[in-house]
Amino acid sequence: MLDLLKKWEREIGSQVGIDELEFQIMTGSIGAREATVESHHQVESLAQLEAFFAKIGKIDAHAKWGKEIEPYVVSGTSL
Repeated sequence: MLDLLKKWEREIGSQVGIDELEFQIMTGSIGAREATVESHHQVESLAQLEAFFAKIGKIDAHAKWGKEIEPYVVSGTSL
């Protein structure tokens, strides 16, 4: 899963300005379940977040990546 998140960062996130969002991949936190992997994005405004979502939704590779990670994600789970 970590490799797939890094692939997303390189190939898809780079197309939508992920470098401006202080993107981080986190795992192994104290107290977190060992299988938990999180990606964090820091935005300056709601407008910046909305622009990010608008751009990402137009990238076919993002939808393809979503299908690629399906085997590693349990549907309906969250913290």
